[in-house]
Amino acid sequence: MYRPKAFHIQSIVFLLVWILMFASGCASTPEGPPSSPEKLMADGKRQLAKNSPEDAVLSFKKLLEDFPDSKERVAALILLAQAHYKAKEYDESKFHYTKFIELYPAHQHVDQARYFKAMSDFNLMEIPAKDQAHTQEALKEFEFLIQNFPKSPYRPNAEKKKQECQYKLAKSYFDVGKFYYRTGSYQSAILRFKKFMELYPEQPFIDEAVFLLGEAYYHEQNYEQAKDFYQQLLTQHSGSPFIQEARIRLKTLR
Repeated sequence: MYRPKAFHIQSIVFLLVWILMFASGCASTPEGPPSSPEKLMADGKRQLAKNSPEDAVLSFKKLLEDFPDSKERVAALILLAQAHYKAKEYDESKFHYTKFIELYPAHQHVDQARYFKAMSDFNLMEIPAKDQAHTQEALKEFEFLIQNFPKSPYRPNAEKKKQECQYKLAKSYFDVGKFYYRTGSYQSAILRFKKFMELYPEQPFIDEAVFLLGEAYYHEQNYEQAKDFYQQLLTQHSGSPFIQEARIRLKTLR
């Protein structure tokens, strides 16, 4: 006996089974071959060029982790450091540049690694800190580059950055002396200013250190030493804005 309703139900069931089988087959279809080191390298370079350093970091990391024996690993390491640097992740860039230098000290691009390792510290100098560790590290690396890679294209910039580091270190050292002076710790200020003059004789604010040495000795009532530094200011720093004050002091000490 013909049963249209039963036939209709069987058709629906058959259709549902067919859809499930098709979907299952699609799900089991492989998405494609796994990434190759060459593809990851190309992806990372393209992402760097498009100013997407965060994505480049992921590509270079995957290359290094998944293909540790690849011929691309050397380039991937320095490019990973570069990607972190472009992303302003300076602690990470310094770490990877350091690793590259340690692993490949004779590589043709090791001067680049040293320069940007120094620049990583240079960019960390602005982080508030009681010490000048990043400044000292940057200065040390710039000096190494200048001395050991005289033909490096990074040397001119390294020389400029070296001067900036020296200025920052000198200013920090000098400011501690001024703090002692302002708080009336004149003996500590004297020691600090004298050491500053010994370490940083070429800094533009050396005249202020000479004047404040005279002032510190004046407040300590050591007038002979005070006169010596006032006279030094007049003879060696004739264009100083502290000249007039030094002359007034000298008049009172005659």
